[in-house]
Amino acid sequence: MSPTPAIEILRAPLLQPRPLRASRPRGGPAPGALARRSAPPALALSLLLSGCGAPEPPEVRVSGCPRCAGAAQVGALPRGDIDECSGVVAGGLHPDALYVHNDRGDDPRFFAIGLDGALRAEVKVAGAAAIDWEDIARGPCRTGGGSCLFLADIGDNDGERDSYAVYSVQEPDTLGGAPRPSTAEAFVLSYPDGRHDAETLLIHPTTGALTLVTKVNKGISRIYELPALPAPGAPATLVGAGSIEPPAGSARFTGGDVRPDGTGVLLRTSSHVLYYPMTPDQTVAQALAGSPCVLPSPDEEQAEAIAWVPGGWDYVTIGEGKEEPVHRVSCQAP
Repeated sequence: MSPTPAIEILRAPLLQPRPLRASRPRGGPAPGALARRSAPPALALSLLLSGCGAPEPPEVRVSGCPRCAGAAQVGALPRGDIDECSGVVAGGLHPDALYVHNDRGDDPRFFAIGLDGALRAEVKVAGAAAIDWEDIARGPCRTGGGSCLFLADIGDNDGERDSYAVYSVQEPDTLGGAPRPSTAEAFVLSYPDGRHDAETLLIHPTTGALTLVTKVNKGISRIYELPALPAPGAPATLVGAGSIEPPAGSARFTGGDVRPDGTGVLLRTSSHVLYYPMTPDQTVAQALAGSPCVLPSPDEEQAEAIAWVPGGWDYVTIGEGKEEPVHRVSCQAP
């Protein structure tokens, strides 16, 4: 293995986090606005933390990062059934399509939309429940090869669930026409240390290993992995694989995606977009142990979904709401 190249790092940058909105049931009342807080200057923050004995904030990578322009709106979600988009991933068989799904309260289904947000297909998922779907990812199917979509029923705002699930379905061969059915493989998951709320599912594009990042309102989130999917229906216990904390802004991780070539991971918080470089020999959790780049974060009312666009370094984001804009950030390779 060649030595790791040196990287230039900074402490928490002078970034202005946006106000956060708590997740809520579909159709429920909007929560009260949380107080807006501005990040203090890095030097003052460092002195403050060192004086009170608290750990320093995570480091920020400023070299080896994608070079990105600002976010641009390229479309919007269609009026109708997609009213709380909580996850997005780009197609493999259809690289000009995005797959999205609603948050809790909807039927077990997902939708295919164009890169401009136009509806292309609705897929009803048999053999699945929709308690609190929070993210969608794409990767190799459990039996090897093929392109499968993984739907993460991992939300637990109230900390009441004893188990969680990830559903795997084959990516549709064709799009368009009337709503179509698809039968899922169900993977029942639990944590080794109790209940957790999570909104981020990451699938390794080569090994198919599953990674979850928990969501907390403040402090440090946990990372859990499952190196190999079990037989459908067989309960599996996730393995703790470290912890993670954003370098600035909101602590709430709300989505993520692994590059199809395995060279990097995007994570989204309620206020920021973070990029973690990844090497072919790393697991996703090992990549997340490194220092992230801070990339442009579109201004969305409730930042939720994020995905790489195939064929380059661009990514798209969608907020959680009705007729939400589809934002695209154009980037060049590091």
